[in-house]
Order: sequence, then structure tokens, then C-alpha cells
Amino acid sequence: MSTESGKQTRPGQSRLPMPSQCILAVLLTLLTFGRLALSLTLHMWYAYTQRADDALLMSYSLPEYPHSHDYYKLAKNQAYGFFLRFVSWSHINIDLVYFGVWLLAALCTAFALYRFFHITWLAVVSYCYILYNPLAFENWLGTRIYRNSLIVPSLFILLALLVLYLTSTPLPQSGKFRPFIVGTWVAGQVLFYCLLGAVFAFIYDLKEDSVWLLPMFVFVVIVKLIQILRMHGSWMYRGIALSICLLPLLSAAVTVKAVTTYNKRNFGIALLNTRTQGQVAGFVSRVYQVKSDHQTPYIWAPADSLDAVERVSPTLQSKPEIMDYVQHKDFAAPDIHIHPLEGDFLTWQMIAAIDNSIGMDHEPQIQDFFRSVNQEIDAAFHNGDLKHTNKIALSSSLPARTPAQIGDLFGPSFDMMGDTLTLARYYELPHNRNTTNIGKHAIPNRIGLRQLNIDIHNPNPQVLPWLNMEQARAIVQVIVVIYRIANLAACLAFALTLVLGAKQLWYKHWNVGLAATGLSLCLVLYAFVYAFSVAWFIEYTRTAYYQFFFTVGSITPLIGVALLLSLGSLVSLQQAETLNSRAQHRRAPHRGQPSHKARTNLTLPRVIRQL
Repeated sequence: MSTESGKQTRPGQSRLPMPSQCILAVLLTLLTFGRLALSLTLHMWYAYTQRADDALLMSYSLPEYPHSHDYYKLAKNQAYGFFLRFVSWSHINIDLVYFGVWLLAALCTAFALYRFFHITWLAVVSYCYILYNPLAFENWLGTRIYRNSLIVPSLFILLALLVLYLTSTPLPQSGKFRPFIVGTWVAGQVLFYCLLGAVFAFIYDLKEDSVWLLPMFVFVVIVKLIQILRMHGSWMYRGIALSICLLPLLSAAVTVKAVTTYNKRNFGIALLNTRTQGQVAGFVSRVYQVKSDHQTPYIWAPADSLDAVERVSPTLQSKPEIMDYVQHKDFAAPDIHIHPLEGDFLTWQMIAAIDNSIGMDHEPQIQDFFRSVNQEIDAAFHNGDLKHTNKIALSSSLPARTPAQIGDLFGPSFDMMGDTLTLARYYELPHNRNTTNIGKHAIPNRIGLRQLNIDIHNPNPQVLPWLNMEQARAIVQVIVVIYRIANLAACLAFALTLVLGAKQLWYKHWNVGLAATGLSLCLVLYAFVYAFSVAWFIEYTRTAYYQFFFTVGSITPLIGVALLLSLGSLVSLQQAETLNSRAQHRRAPHRGQPSHKARTNLTLPRVIRQL
């Protein structure tokens, strides 16, 4: 189609009249201020009593952290602590900061979807869908000052940047533009690609299990490289473009290296954390691999497995206080046979046990000690002194399972996928509040509130006289219902795009809608794989809400972006169907073949170049 000026527009692209643009701008402005009002009313809340979670990450943000002697100082990744340090430095209240992050996520997603499809209404829907996502108001996943509440908008931002990365042109044809324009363009793309890598590295450092995002990130980069190889141009042009497109990987690696260097300088070890990385984590994973009739999805490190690894390791025997602590103190007190260590509690138990013996301030010595222990355990596995479990392991940090136990995980995984769309069973409206506690946690609470730029004397103010907490909660209830209906409608669109996409694929009618359908399907499948891995991990808690907390926050952006892509795909595929029908009608008589076999001149390389 074409506009009155003769400029060509893409299928689905439309330009609103000026009055409509003004009305839309006013509407979006009002919606944005309405969202701000909810943030200022519901408030973020700080769980200062959570020693190993919220309070621990808060301690990572304090000025004295680089000199900390807390034995938990490297128990978790530090990105959220760096984020809270930025909040403190900015002097902006945490409510406004989180609103800003969600606003950025909405803007990035809307722009990315517009770049992909050039459909105005889809960009508007995307903006509202992200900005008013109910998870922003959920009691733990949205308003709790913890890293999981930052993961949701951060993943929306990352996915949006990846879509923009796929639709970007790293290097324009120099013959068509002046050198200054080409240089400016390349500089902008280099900056964007480096930013993409830094954002990925930040999210990678938010949680210890963020390695699950690495395959997706690398896959998108590979797709982009293939896209560049399919482009027209000299080999020198494509070589330079390929080099520029590798910058996200380089930027991510450099950013992660900067964090490990920070830890090396301050704590003597170049790791993101010492609980799930390094030699101690290697020791724990070897305990999980020992064959034991007492190992279950709930008890990962039974007493006989611990006894077995101690028996084959003279180095571990040289520090008997380590295993004595593990089996008789803290989580196992008074005895591990009475209180077995459930789930991943061994990783936490080891930190305290090491601090009680070697001392957690001697990180290089700890790594050397457990390197020797691990070598002795590996030798015992090799010579048969230790028997390897014959069950199936998903990763070294998770316990092995039997096929029947693995089959039991599909139900909870589908359950989480469904609740991501409906939020019908586990979603909790915001109800926790900040407190001016004067008990034993008074000082840590006040330090944390000040770090978040919250008034310690009035931590839950009613900022707007016309909107209170209960009214805001009622609005959120309505938002959840609207979100549920919108998701169910989008699921129908997704199903329809799969049918239309399969038809286009059957007749080899390559188009942008088909590419978007494939991308959305990959995101949904990727979300299920993550939900399945979390189910593998979290079963020992026996609490559905914990599974919701650890699963839904991470897969909501994947499923949400997939549904938005499916809406754009539906439009593109329908238009492709129309174009194909017209082409078949014109060409079939001349080619002497049935119209259903006539093909358009769209090819996969052309579609890739269009993206």
C-alpha cells in the first residue's frame, strides 16, 4: 500500500490522523500518570528480618560491604545490591525507581514491537500491557524489595532489546550515505549493542540460576549473524557487520568479568558467588551424585552420602569440625538423622561449617582445600569406592531423579504456565507494609529504609489525598481481571497464528509473520523448560506459592512477549494469505497449475533481510 505522498508502507502500517494522534497521546499520558499513582500509593516494602534474602542483598549495597566479614558476603550474586546502591546514590524514593523501571520496560517493548511489525495499535497495546502488568503489584513479585521483583521488568527490557537487535542494521551501505552519517550510525549501533550486552550481564548476575538465559542470548546472536551473512554486499562489508554484531557477547563477558574482578580485589576470589560456584559448590554437587537409597526429591544430601564422601577424602577428614557442624548444627541440629537437610540447605550449611573451621575470610584457602577434596572424591568414583547414582540429573546443582519422579514434574510445570496467564490461584494483592520497628531489628530496618530513600518516621505515606491503599488494591483487582481476559484472547490469537503459520510453512510462503510465529513459539517452549527446571528444584518446599514466586516472575516476560508477537503475526499472516491468494489467482492460469500450488516470490533470505 502507499500513502498520498507516494511513500511505500509495510503491510499493517498505518498513520493516524493528527486529531487521533493527539487523543491517543492524551490517553497514554493519563494512563501513565494513573500507573504512577498506583506506585506512589501501594509502596515497595522491605523485609528486614530475612537474614539470608532481603536483608542480605541490602547489606551488599552498603558502603562498608567491600570490607565485610559476614560469612554470607558472597552467598548470593551481587547485582541487586549494586542496584540498591544506585537507588541510594540517586536520592530517589524506591517507589519512583521501580515505576521508572516498569515504564522503561513498557516503552522498550512498545518500540520493539513497532519496529518489528510497524503496527501502531500493537505498540499501544504493548505499552499498556507491560506498564499495567499485575505482577508489578503482586505482594512478593512486585512490591517486595527483593531481586525477584526486579527480574520481571528487567526481562521485558532484555527481550525488547533482543527484538531491536534482530531488526537493527549494524552497518549501512556506505555508498548510499555520507561518511559522517555512516560513522554516526555505526557509533550509535555500537553503543546499543554494548548496552544490550551490559543489560544481559546485569540480569545474569541478578540470580544464581540466570545461566538459563544464556542459550537464548547466544541463539539470538547466531540468528543475527546468519542474517548478516544473507545480506547483499561485499565480504568486507559483511565482515565488519559481523564484528559489530558480536559486541553484545563481548560486552556481556566484559561486564561479568568486571564483577568477578571486583570480588577478586575485595574478597580474594574471582567468582560471582561462592555458594553455587567454585570448589565448595563442586563438593555439594558430588554429594548429590552419590548413590543413596535415602536421597529423595525432598532430601538431596542424606546422611549416608555425606558419610560416604568423608570416608574417601583424607583432606576432608583433616577438618572433622566441618562435617560435625554439617550433621549436628544449625539446620541439622541436634542430628541430621532427626532433621535431615532438605533441598539445597547443604549449600547454606557448608558456609557456616567452613566459617566455623577454616573461616570464610580465607577464600583462596577454602578453594584450595575443597579442590583437593573434590579430586579425592572423583578418584573414589573412578576406582569404585564411591558408587554413582543411576538416576537422571538435570544439572550438577540439582538432585538426580528417577523417570517416574521426573514425570511427576509435568503437572506442576503446566500449572505454573496456566497460572501465569490467569493469576487465578496464587496471586496475592499487596498487603505488606514498611514498619518503624523498634525491636532487635530496629537498626537494620532503619539503615535499609534510609538506603531506599524512605522516610523512617513515615514509611507508608498517603501521597495522594484522593487515593488510599484500599482503593489502589481494588483497582489492582480490576487490572488482574482485565489481564486475565486479555491473555485468554491473546492465547486464541496465538493458536490461530500457529495454524496460519503451519499453512504458510507447508506452501513455503516465507514472510515476517511466519518468522514472528516461530519466535513466539520458541519463547513459550523456553518458558516451559524453565518452569520445569524450577519444579525440579522447588518441590522440596511443598508450597505452591513458593513455586509461583520462583517461576512466574521469570516466565511472564517470555510468555507476554510471545503473545504480543502473536498478535502482530496474526495481522501479518492474514495479509500474507490475502496476497498469496491474489498472486495465485493471477499466476495459476498462466503457469498451468492449480492455484493452491502457486507460490509468491518471497524467500526466507528476503524475509531475514527485511527484519
